[in-house]
Amino acid sequence: MGRRYRGKLPKEPIEMFIEDLSHDGRGVAKWNDKVVFVQNALPGERVMATLNRKTRNYNEALATEVLESSADRVEPRCEFYTTCNGCSMMHLKEERQIDFKFNTLKSNFHKIAHVEPAAWLEPLTDSHWHYRRRARLSVKWVAPKEKVLVGFREKNGRFVANMDHCHVLEPVLAELIKPLQALFLKMDIKAFIPQVECSVGEHAVSLIIRHMKPLVGNDLALLRDFANDHQLHIFLQSKGPDTVVPLEPYEQSLNFRLNEYGLNYEFLPNDFIQVNSRMNEKMIKQALQAMDINENDVILDLFCGLGNFTLPMAQQAASVVGVEGDQKLVERARHNASLNDLNNAAFHVADLTKDHLNSSWFNQPYSKVLIDPPRSGAWEILPLVAQTSATTLVYVSCHPASLARDAERLVNEFGFKCTKAGVMDMFPHTSHVESMAIFTRQ
Repeated sequence: MGRRYRGKLPKEPIEMFIEDLSHDGRGVAKWNDKVVFVQNALPGERVMATLNRKTRNYNEALATEVLESSADRVEPRCEFYTTCNGCSMMHLKEERQIDFKFNTLKSNFHKIAHVEPAAWLEPLTDSHWHYRRRARLSVKWVAPKEKVLVGFREKNGRFVANMDHCHVLEPVLAELIKPLQALFLKMDIKAFIPQVECSVGEHAVSLIIRHMKPLVGNDLALLRDFANDHQLHIFLQSKGPDTVVPLEPYEQSLNFRLNEYGLNYEFLPNDFIQVNSRMNEKMIKQALQAMDINENDVILDLFCGLGNFTLPMAQQAASVVGVEGDQKLVERARHNASLNDLNNAAFHVADLTKDHLNSSWFNQPYSKVLIDPPRSGAWEILPLVAQTSATTLVYVSCHPASLARDAERLVNEFGFKCTKAGVMDMFPHTSHVESMAIFTRQ
């Protein structure tokens, strides 16, 4: 992020012509020979924009009036869109949003990887609405107004958006915003609750309530009543992630299903799972089709998490080895394999930024590899992947720049060929680009 520089910005809106879209979905204009990133603006538009931030290299602004509108502009469904940072592209037609994401991926391949896939995959899309089964919502007690805000941060990041519903959260979560505001308003420690983390399972909804002061008797009673009234699993978090504890024992675990594969996954409320359940199923199906698994395959699944890809691959392969750096996720993956009677899936804990040439899990022949790394990519583990006998590599990415950087290395250093690549609309109405690339070698 660019450093702020002193000096007064003009208070009056400035007319700007929008030339392009940035990687995060903001319009790109120029003012006084300096690049300006303009929220709520599209290429080809002429807007009045208010400058709200300046750095040495660029300025930032918000379009307050559209003088000449793009044919791709639509009226955002959400009344909080101009202030809430939960979404950034709701003013752009749905079909153009996925075009933007595809062009972002393509641009990264050309500029960073200098690689052209042999073919581009058709984008994977689904409903743009009520898709988020997980969210971290901020909480803020506003004393002068005797009000508690619960929602995403504002676009400037400094405040919590004043919202009472949401069109991208799953309905059961969207309908909790107002009740949560009313609950926290009654609590004695309302000024010391900064966030609530929400997760939707098949049969239960969980809330992790972060509290910076101990909960007293009255507050605990309020939480128990709220959990019973709304049929929730409530967890409390006093400090870091390791301090998450249930408000009271719950007989039923949180779970989600992959219906096409008949698989059931159990997870804890702070475990990583894919935010968009419908897109997750489509992504898994595309990955498995690309791998063309047969009953003799031995597959390595790196950054396997709680077994999202591992278990459906194990249904089709001779065996699958999943490797993950988070001990607790590995424990959950083992539990889920057992839960689904899959005894050909083995899991190991390993820091995949380190050398594992002599690790026990690496010392067997693999025919195919799948990797699903974090935003930082898989740079450190690529030499290990190259030393396997795998002929197919499926790379699932949540950051197109790190995918492109790794693709360049896979192709030019390790002799793979990029046969296909494409995008998946995991986060509609945002600039987040989820993608998949398939690499092969003889």
